[in-house]
Amino acid sequence: MQKHLEQIEVELTQRLYKEFLVKFDGNKSEFARASQCSETTVRRVFRNEQRMTVDLLLRFCSALGKNINEIFEGLDILNKKGD
Repeated sequence: MQKHLEQIEVELTQRLYKEFLVKFDGNKSEFARASQCSETTVRRVFRNEQRMTVDLLLRFCSALGKNINEIFEGLDILNKKGD
């Protein structure tokens, strides 16, 4: 189960990163301000060096102008293959 949850988090991070590149043109400082977090946090999350809390996920979605459902769309959360 843990491996599956980690895979979901990696997928969510990749989806957020793609949206970040489009909306913020790779500007982590601007995105951090819009997300009300530190630039260090943004860098660590996008490098998969720091896990996202639900609060941070919601902040990222808000800064990107995305509904959380859009970020999770099509993600098979209940499929536990590979465990």
